[in-house]
Amino acid sequence: MHDCMKRRLLYASSQAYQPNPEPPHRRVGWIEPPIVIRRETGLGHRPIDQALVGRVREGVVIAFRGSLPPLFSGHDGWAVLLDWLNDSLSMCIEDSHYPGGVHLGFAESMGRLWDDWAGTPGVASAVAALLERSARDGRAGRHLFLTGHSKGGALANLAAWRVSAVAPWRDIPISVATIAAARAGNGAFARAYAATRIACLRYEMPSDLVPHLPPGPATPRWLRVLALHFGPRLAASDYHPVGLRVVGRPLREPWFRAWLSDLWSMIRLRGISVRALTPAALAAHAIGPQSGYDRLVCTGEPRCHHGRS
Repeated sequence: MHDCMKRRLLYASSQAYQPNPEPPHRRVGWIEPPIVIRRETGLGHRPIDQALVGRVREGVVIAFRGSLPPLFSGHDGWAVLLDWLNDSLSMCIEDSHYPGGVHLGFAESMGRLWDDWAGTPGVASAVAALLERSARDGRAGRHLFLTGHSKGGALANLAAWRVSAVAPWRDIPISVATIAAARAGNGAFARAYAATRIACLRYEMPSDLVPHLPPGPATPRWLRVLALHFGPRLAASDYHPVGLRVVGRPLREPWFRAWLSDLWSMIRLRGISVRALTPAALAAHAIGPQSGYDRLVCTGEPRCHHGRS
């Protein structure tokens, strides 16, 4: 296996959407098939939350699925709608499991995935079982790796905090790699997160909107103006990113220039345009082969050569 751990976490984030056998050239390196954890929302009973928990030789990987794609994804339309409604619950709330304030919708998703339900294990039970198995057979290291794309990145950060607070796991290193992650909490959450032993990298492409949402003090002004179209409360949010930012070069493809033109027209006309949700805009957020993030993670880092062909 030639790919480094960061790149394999990218593959795990992608596989969390479709937990089928690994593509031959994008192998996570599972020792055995990962445990698939699915949870339904109470409204509509559609499975909108999903995570993979499995062992690799370095330790235990926890990968969270992002939001279901809105176009041409083949997923149930009601599930897509409910998933995006869950994302829209961006009120910053206090939750006893976290410091400061956290995103309501993401905290609810994390709560569903963390606990056992209807006889199936949650993230906490799955991790405990795999750590115990590794202690017996010695096939995996004692290290926890968390990852996720988009909403999944926000869930990875929330899960990392909860993992860090589990007493029997306080000696275990925790590494997080988020790809195009949405923001999970406010400034108080970010400061508390930075004071833990969690080592977090967050990968962002300059042309991707999602890492700037929900808005906060570091959100570009043009995006805050855009947020005003959805509601003043959203534009006035106090969300902060966490982890060390690894940013790619701005993409120069024609679709990016066209998307910027669409975005400027939308802001200038003070209206909402479906053109902002075209495949061109969604491409900036993609993590598949040859995407911007595929070129950034590991292969796009000057000091990392493990993922280069």
